[in-house]
Amino acid sequence: MMSLAYKNVSPIRPELKAVEQRVADTDDGYTRLANELYEELIGANLTRNQAKVAHAVCRKTYGFNKKMDRIADSQISQLTRLPRQKVNKAKNELIQMGVLVREGMLIGPNKNLTEWQIPECHHDGVSVTKSVTKSVTKTVTGLSPKQGHTKDTITKDKKETKSTSENSGESSDTPLKTLPAVRPEAAVHSPKGDKWGTADDLKAAEWIFGKVQGIAPTAQQPNWPAWANDIRLMRGSLRVTHHDICETFRWANADHFWQTNILSPAKLRAKWQTLKAQMSQPGRNRTPTPQQPAEHWNSRTAWENDFI
Repeated sequence: MMSLAYKNVSPIRPELKAVEQRVADTDDGYTRLANELYEELIGANLTRNQAKVAHAVCRKTYGFNKKMDRIADSQISQLTRLPRQKVNKAKNELIQMGVLVREGMLIGPNKNLTEWQIPECHHDGVSVTKSVTKSVTKTVTGLSPKQGHTKDTITKDKKETKSTSENSGESSDTPLKTLPAVRPEAAVHSPKGDKWGTADDLKAAEWIFGKVQGIAPTAQQPNWPAWANDIRLMRGSLRVTHHDICETFRWANADHFWQTNILSPAKLRAKWQTLKAQMSQPGRNRTPTPQQPAEHWNSRTAWENDFI
């Protein structure tokens, strides 16, 4: 019989529990991603949520040998462990910056790295400029109580900076202004400079709107920087010319179904593959072959002969 004293003795080593180890192995699957795209994604100045969503989209596309796929926000949420609202916000930001591309319900990484337009500085997904920082600092300083050493130091530094600027003969506001980074070839651009287009992009956008007014006479003036930007992105991602873009829109504009569904360059870009496939169908609203070849697109004669 075991004595009472022996029963009350605790073991020197507690009971050990087996822990299952997780080891990654390419035999269980891998994502084949171009090194240049992966390195650009690593070095991109993205927020934490944007980076997680971008990697998740790569996993859900190239991880299944697809360039684009229909990916629900709930799938990305499960993979990134982020709420769906934050997933949707980060995804839309990445699309606006050109890191991701969307065609209809499909989404995927943008392989055309020259189209990536990522702000230099982020804070929770919002670009922060020097002018905004100055405004916020001024507001906070004005509302702060007149006490403490930090405010005295800031006020002193501010006075010294202003005095130096006045002595140099320059306006104190001039060095703090942050202008949008606009490309030299941009003929039109948004206030932030994130949407822009060349003179020919704008010309094609104006021609498209003229056709839209024929279908919808009450259509309001479009956002020209956004329209020109969509045409520019179309040229880059689809490897097409302005001539191809206007020719395809003219076909859609004359089709009884598409003429009320394709009313902007963005819609044209989203349905491009479908439209091109239907254009080649026999008996389907075919347009005559243009007289001038595509390489003469930039000449005024070609434009007027083909699209006016």
